[in-house]
Amino acid sequence: MKIMLISHEMTYTGAPNSLLNVARVLRKHGHKVKVYTLERGDFERRYRRYGFRVRQLAFTPSAAECDRIAKKFDLVICNTVFCSRICCMLQERVKTILYLREAADLPKIISDCGIDRSFLQNAENTVCISEYAQKFIERTYSPKRLWVLRNFLMTGKFARPAANRIRDGKVHFLIAATVEPRKGIDIAINAYRSLPRHLTERAVLDIYGRKPEWARDYWEGLFGGDGGIIYHGEYTGGKRKLYKKANVVLVPSSDEACSLAALEGARYGRPLIVSENVGARYLTGGGCGFTVKTGSAESLARAMRFFIENPDSLQSAGTAAFCNFKRTSVQDGYYEGLRKILAEVL
Repeated sequence: MKIMLISHEMTYTGAPNSLLNVARVLRKHGHKVKVYTLERGDFERRYRRYGFRVRQLAFTPSAAECDRIAKKFDLVICNTVFCSRICCMLQERVKTILYLREAADLPKIISDCGIDRSFLQNAENTVCISEYAQKFIERTYSPKRLWVLRNFLMTGKFARPAANRIRDGKVHFLIAATVEPRKGIDIAINAYRSLPRHLTERAVLDIYGRKPEWARDYWEGLFGGDGGIIYHGEYTGGKRKLYKKANVVLVPSSDEACSLAALEGARYGRPLIVSENVGARYLTGGGCGFTVKTGSAESLARAMRFFIENPDSLQSAGTAAFCNFKRTSVQDGYYEGLRKILAEVL
């Protein structure tokens, strides 16, 4: 099958990264895949590394361009709500799927970015990435057809979880996220600062992520004043070093349809602490971490305190997270779910 994938941008963020995984799985199963983006960016390098040339597509393609797309492809997958307009433009000509990576943040995105909510209601086929997202989308937009297809990662050579060692006498808590209000980084900072000094002396909060200009009011002045809170900037290298240096992965977001960081942490055998509003909270079962109250620094601090006071639990909790990942979030299970959806769409 000839499949066109459309990304809204090419940044080092979750949505383009997840779409790359989709491209790799589709190609692995014999499909011919071509990738397009509405806005070019540095993340195209990662696509090229895996043999995908990224082409640019106009935000509002002409009727003639839509006709050309319909002649070249059997299916078009439009990634995120930012591609919902194009999805509705193309679906009269070719089979399409609107692949939503968002959940409860959709109304704000739609309002702030001038997106017509009717695009979500009129899309013929919609996929979301968690049961958490499904409930919100069904309740708010009543889509025509909606499937859940949980996020996944390419497993590669990950036959066992990485060793979870404390290298400098301190438990390292990792947040890997865009520095914007929805990600709850301020909650994590407040949680760390609320801990007694004898515990903060044994812990570090490592934060990696892009600072978008539109969120300047949020991140300006957010960091500083604490030696144990370190903002490292945007991370553009391989993920292995990032997660191997961490001991626990935090996802304190106020809304997260799934969370690629949670999946990545579990893949590397790292315990997880996620908020109730994170769609990937299914990864925290079986003693591999905690689900904490959304927006509560107190609840998050209690979970962090457990791992600081019980460092011997890091390896076993991380192993449990890895087992959950292998059971729920690998490419073979993902493609089986996708194959069933494609059978209905096509």
